[in-house]
Amino acid sequence: MRTNKSIKLAMAAVLGISMAAAGSAQAGRGGSPGAIQLAIQSGSPDAIKAELERAEFLVCGVCVDMVTPLVDSSDAGIRQVAAWWLARRAVSRQVSAQMIARLGQPDSIAARNAADVLGEFHQPSAIPALAAGLSNPVFSGEARVAMAKALGTINRPAALAPLYGALGDSNAQVKAGALVALQSMSGARDGRAVLPLLGDADEAVRGEAAITLGMFHATVGTSALVSALGDPSANVRKHAAWALGEIHASAGLVAPALQHAVGSDPSPFVRSIAGAALTRLSP
Repeated sequence: MRTNKSIKLAMAAVLGISMAAAGSAQAGRGGSPGAIQLAIQSGSPDAIKAELERAEFLVCGVCVDMVTPLVDSSDAGIRQVAAWWLARRAVSRQVSAQMIARLGQPDSIAARNAADVLGEFHQPSAIPALAAGLSNPVFSGEARVAMAKALGTINRPAALAPLYGALGDSNAQVKAGALVALQSMSGARDGRAVLPLLGDADEAVRGEAAITLGMFHATVGTSALVSALGDPSANVRKHAAWALGEIHASAGLVAPALQHAVGSDPSPFVRSIAGAALTRLSP
């Protein structure tokens, strides 16, 4: 007799094959309550994602009942696709209100999941609750990173202030998460707020700060990025070299440091990126 585990694995395999065969031409078309139920029972993130994408426009009240619990899945990918699917349903306002209410409770896992959903919903009305949660130390770093990510995904001017504020947080994970969120936001160009983080004690924060300055095209960070070419972390040095090329720094100011990195840095990745940055400097 086959075990439950083997049955689930076989089910996931069958679902994966059938969905792959359907191809992108079936995206948003078809789907059925039974297929969604089978995908959920399989426990396969890929199967669930594929089936919910097929059922994007399916009118199905019972499907809402099946999908809604997935917003609390331990798998971030499942939470994301469940939120994406629910955002296209009439229950989206109700779900959004429930998620915002979670941000007022001291449960970090529930708050993390709520932030994932609210980001996928792209509703500006969630910004105040997410901003308050981002600055609330009662939540874990993971939950607050999810809130920062949601603010960046919503991508409205009102989300900029709480994200810039989080750059001064005592939690390195939160600072790095806020930097990542700012990198993709429209209108985020304040390199002066990012600059101090190139000297942060945490390697991940320093690396994200370098990337952010490059994406902001912030020439205000030129001297600090040159100094970062001597950072103990190869990852930070790599990002600093890339950023100098991205901001088209003055060759007169940074070429000697990049040339030194090309010839002397122990990391081949840093040497390679420094060489590429040299070709992007301004005269």
